[in-house]
Amino acid sequence: MFSTVAMADKAGVKVAELTAGGDAKEVTVDQPVSKVVITCTEGSVIINTVVVRNGGQSTPHKVGAKINKDESQQITVGDKVACTGLRISDDGTGKYTVRVKKE
Repeated sequence: MFSTVAMADKAGVKVAELTAGGDAKEVTVDQPVSKVVITCTEGSVIINTVVVRNGGQSTPHKVGAKINKDESQQITVGDKVACTGLRISDDGTGKYTVRVKKE
């Protein structure tokens, strides 16, 4: 499951803790975003696509990356793009965190 409480640190604002596999994951963001950082915390995960949502608009970003424990993948989505949420298509059996950065 994921945490809905955003926590700020140097790596950005943590918006979710997720387990890979199954259906795509919906994550509430509600803030401007320039980058999405996905860090594997257990096992390995494959991130297929990250879709940035802003109300009825959505912009897909193909990732296609396998991330192993303690590795990160940073996805640049634009310059402070208004974002109400993310939809993450993943695979594997590992766990990962999602952080967003404004800069």
